[in-house]
This record gives sequence, structure tokens and C-alpha cells, in this order.
Amino acid sequence: MRLRQLRRMTLSLLFLALSPFAAVQPQERVRITYANNSLSFLVPFIAKDRGLYAKNGLNAELVQARPAVNIAALVSGDADYAEVLGSAIRSAARGIPVRAVSTSIRAPLFSLAVHPDIKNIKDLKGRTIGVASVGGTNQISTRLLLQHYGIDPDREVKMLAIGEEKFMAEALRVRHVDAVMVAPPFSIILKREGFPLLAHATKVVSIPSTGLSATVDKIRQNRSQVKRALRAEVEALRYLRDNPAGSVEVIRKRFAMDEAMARESYAAVIDAFSKDGRIDAEGVDNLLELERKAGLIAKTVTVDQVIDPSLGEEVLKELGR
Repeated sequence: MRLRQLRRMTLSLLFLALSPFAAVQPQERVRITYANNSLSFLVPFIAKDRGLYAKNGLNAELVQARPAVNIAALVSGDADYAEVLGSAIRSAARGIPVRAVSTSIRAPLFSLAVHPDIKNIKDLKGRTIGVASVGGTNQISTRLLLQHYGIDPDREVKMLAIGEEKFMAEALRVRHVDAVMVAPPFSIILKREGFPLLAHATKVVSIPSTGLSATVDKIRQNRSQVKRALRAEVEALRYLRDNPAGSVEVIRKRFAMDEAMARESYAAVIDAFSKDGRIDAEGVDNLLELERKAGLIAKTVTVDQVIDPSLGEEVLKELGR
């Protein structure tokens, strides 16, 4: 009888040891901010919705806020991490103690959607273009795209800061603006509604768009947590490429779209995403050069003063590249 009881106890303990609940690790609460609800931030969405933050011991809260608010929250400690890479790099260049630690998108996903009566880029002269915010990656991408096609963004067009991309799309529909610079799914939705996409930033702009940023103090004092947040996002990048069906499902649910549009959105953006999260130093320097030319930062600011690639290299080594 005692032998049977001992066997039952052994089997029960073995069951508990093998149970998925036994593998649950304590979760650290972290707050991660991002700029807007678009596919530019698909990596943190996948990391959250597919449990990759949780897998790495993080109970991550994703909070949407304007780029300037993202950085302010980061510096004040109200947020642990920010996904607004361009704003973080520009802030670091001005002496704010933040650093970019990864890049999830090699080039901005924005496309220029216009009213049907605008047939080419030159027709934008004298028109109003809606952008997300002043000084953000969206506006900088718009400026670079216009310059590429021979339009002076300061003299020949007016830029209007509107905010979230869903509001930008609506401003175009009601003709509050003549064009908007938006990422999927909004660029795809507008195209379906009959608004032509005249140009795409991915073809002419080479600056890092989104990725993880943290304060210098966070990196110094809690390097382990920063690496776990970064590991979750590198795993999300791998998931994005290795699991198209699962990624499409995240897109479909996050943006409340049908299956066909979710697949089209995925196809439109997948090639722009980084494979490993490494920061492109040349792309960062391109962004800094814009700031130098505008007199917004010192000419002596260098790439290594605004990024910290060492965490990413450590994470990739631990993951076996």
C-alpha cells in the first residue's frame, strides 16, 4: 500500500515538473512606448502578441504616444524603453542620455498617398502634405523624398503635423490636405480607396526607422533586462520571416482587417525589416548629417555617441547568430 502511495506521489511530482506552469518565470513589468498604430511597429506587436516578451521574463505594456512624449517618458523613467529610433538618435545627438540599441526596420515604410488629381510629384508644389509630427522620422522621410524628386520642402510645399496615421488618412479623404505620408496598412487602404501612391520612402531614403532605445542609466544599471527586451525583439524579427501565417494573423487582429488585406500588408513590408536587429551605422550617420546641415547638432557628434550596438552583438552571440 505504501509502495503504491509512493508511486502516486512520484508520478504527481513528475507531472508537476513537466507541466508548462512549472516553467513560468517571474515577470518584470516594463513599459515600452511607440509612436503610432502602424506596421512600422510590427516587431513589438509580434513580441507582445506571440508571448516573446513573456518568454524572456518581461510583462511588457505597450503604450502609444507622440515621438517627443516617448523620449520625455524614457528620460523621466515613466517608460523603460522606446521604439522611436529616429527621435532617440536625434535626442542623443543633442546630449540627452539615451541610446539606440537595435534597428527593426532598415528604411521607412512610408508611401506618399495623394488625391487623384495629383498626377506626379511636381504637382505637389504649392500643396499641403500631412505628416505625423514635426521633427519625427515621418516628416524627415517626407523631406528627403521631396528633395530626391527636386522639390524644396521648405519653400514649395506646406507640411501639416496631424498625428496618428488614421487621422492623416481621414484628413486626406476630406481634402484637409492634398497628400499624406503613411505606412501600411493605411497606404494600402488609401490605395484601395482610389488614392494613388506616388512614391515610396523605402526606394529613396536610407535612415533607420524603428527599433529599441533605452537610457544610458538603464543600460548601465540593468543591462540584463535590456538584453532580454532586445532578445524578444530579435526573436520577433525571426518569427516575422519564419512564420508568415502567424505574422499575418497578428496583423489581421491588430488592425482589424480581412485576411486578404493582412496578407497584402505583410507582403508590402516584409523586405524592409532587419534580419537581426543590427544598427546600420551608415544609416545613422545619414540621419546625423541632416541634423548637422540644419545646424541642430554639433558637427562633432559621431555615431558612437548615439547608439550602443554592443548589446545586440551579445544577444546575437547568445542566440547563435
